[in-house]
Amino acid sequence: MIDYDTEVERVLDGPPSKLAFRALCAALARAGSPPELVSLCDRRLASWPDAVREAPWSWLAALNAGYTKPTWQLVRSLAPQSARNGIVDPALPDPRSQPEVRGVTHLDLGWYASDHLAALAETMDHWENLRSIRIAGLTGMDGELLAKLAGKPAVRRIESLSLVSVREDMWHFEKPSFRPPAGRPWQLRHAGLRAPDLVHLMRSRLVPDLRSADVLVCGVDEAQDLADCEELAQLDRLAIGFRCGKNGRQPLWKPYFGNVIDQDDDACEAFFARADLASLRALTVRGTPMGLGREGLGARGVDAIVAGGVLPRLTELTLELLPIGDATIAHVLEGIDHDRIEKLTLADLVATDTTAVAFGAAGAFPNLRHLDLSRNRLGAQGAQQLATDVQMPALEHLDLSGREGGSPYYGRPDVQPIGDPGAKAWATSHNATKLTYLKLSATGLGRDGLVALMKSERLQKLSTLDLSWNPVGSWPALLWNAPLWRTLRTLNVAECDLDDDDVEALATTTSAPCLRSVALDYNSVGSRGARALASWAVLPQLWELNLHDNIIGDDGLIELATSQAAQLLLELDLEQDCWNARARGYGTRLPAEIVDQASFPSLDAMFLGIVDEYHGARYSSGFPSRIREDLASASDTRPELVAFLTHLDMEELQDDGGDFGDSDDEWESERADSDFRTERAARHAELIDEARDFARRMTEGDIGWPPPEGP
Repeated sequence: MIDYDTEVERVLDGPPSKLAFRALCAALARAGSPPELVSLCDRRLASWPDAVREAPWSWLAALNAGYTKPTWQLVRSLAPQSARNGIVDPALPDPRSQPEVRGVTHLDLGWYASDHLAALAETMDHWENLRSIRIAGLTGMDGELLAKLAGKPAVRRIESLSLVSVREDMWHFEKPSFRPPAGRPWQLRHAGLRAPDLVHLMRSRLVPDLRSADVLVCGVDEAQDLADCEELAQLDRLAIGFRCGKNGRQPLWKPYFGNVIDQDDDACEAFFARADLASLRALTVRGTPMGLGREGLGARGVDAIVAGGVLPRLTELTLELLPIGDATIAHVLEGIDHDRIEKLTLADLVATDTTAVAFGAAGAFPNLRHLDLSRNRLGAQGAQQLATDVQMPALEHLDLSGREGGSPYYGRPDVQPIGDPGAKAWATSHNATKLTYLKLSATGLGRDGLVALMKSERLQKLSTLDLSWNPVGSWPALLWNAPLWRTLRTLNVAECDLDDDDVEALATTTSAPCLRSVALDYNSVGSRGARALASWAVLPQLWELNLHDNIIGDDGLIELATSQAAQLLLELDLEQDCWNARARGYGTRLPAEIVDQASFPSLDAMFLGIVDEYHGARYSSGFPSRIREDLASASDTRPELVAFLTHLDMEELQDDGGDFGDSDDEWESERADSDFRTERAARHAELIDEARDFARRMTEGDIGWPPPEGP
């Protein structure tokens, strides 16, 4: 029996996060939401960032279906976009008729969210507490909506307005301008805009308190115009993306160095030669992905940043998705103040072990807390050198991962091949004692690396371990009482080739006092594994258990549900991809026990049925159409299931059965051949070999790109 008052206190005393906020609200609901306890939580949550007090898509879908709850008064942030296959986004709530959202301070409308933007432009003056707006993927068709929003008096009280981010390119859609009329100054402290719009805001004296900006620059003239704004001198954070030209060439499904855009280099030189960035403490410069490479400014542009003199003042530096390589990275490392830097991200820059040598030459980074070298080409030697030859005594966050690559049915990881030797080096590193976050996804890690990390006595504070997209292939029973269980809160072993034997071994762990989240998606967990999870001593404390695209049969699902052990579980994901060789039939009903509220009483989101992760479609909800309709309209159906069933994209649903026109035998044979599990081990080995060979060629200077121009 769970004491939910005690659970509320436990969550409030723990680290803030979006998942923790959902867990708090679920515990309050299970405790009956007494007003005095809700008020206590409201006071205690004042110390949490508003952005983590988020009502996710599922809450809004339930609200639209007519279900509310007392904990809405604790919400400060909304994210209405589901980002799930075959799920329709709910409408943005109207604060005039839905008082639940009147306390919201942060709105993240998501990508290509014109409908949500239209609703916000219409109701802007009624979001009395709103202070932050974010939307991505705006197109030229959104121009009138932006103009309407710009003319609203309430916009003046917004403190953060992100209409563009450096994660976007400029190649698919024209970006609308944002030119609010002159008038009384705004309260804006952060803006994400195109360069001409940011220049307009600064020169119109509308944003005297601006301290942070994300900006896209599309030409040398824009770069010079922006650099000449004296208001830049008051910024302490700047993220900039140069989008001045395009190449677009790539070898299909092969890693390559990337495309250097001369126009981006020109604009970067023009900007950093002229801009007054006297107060800047955090700088981000980001290119764009192009296949299995990257495109943007190159060595000349980065050298211009170094020559501009800004690096020694920074406490945070991010360079990402730039085709520059080791020599230029070494130049950057020479330019920063090693004693001053606290956060350093050098991601997707074609770094190899030579970059680790440059770190070794630097010697020490006494205040570095966050190091991200992900999506590069470091090998075992480079990872070992970072672990042993560089002094990073304050390090808390380390990311050495490769690129995961999306659904394993349709994508492929791009490995950073540090392998087991690299993992072992960090398991014993003097730099590991303060680590709380370690990501080694898509690094070629196997069983030996897993064991070394779990049994490490150096990783004394680690709370998040991400080993996803690796050919681990085994979870040894000897790890049942490994030291890492003492502190671990989040374990991600998605797509690690784990099966029922491994889940049974995992479930022999009887004590993991901090563990709240386990991801097992894209493995081969069947009914026997589900039974092991049902009796796992740790299951009753988990907030998150991801079983997306496994192979659990009805008997296993029923046992997992009827154990009623997952009392705190917040989200249930039992979706399968249509190419899963052991996926359920489209017209086959899920067991009633799965959706019984007694089985998973704290759920606030459910995702069921069959999806097509390539086309983003949904073929099944998990129930034949008649049962689906009855469940969606029944007064006693749990709100989380109603939210799911009433927000399905109906266009591709085949809930009463169906296939792609082949015979059943042909279809089953085709699925068996297309399931990534069929050749998983060989595929992992091939990708690791490819990554090592590519790293070797980069180290030897054999870039092999761009290819020669045709005649």
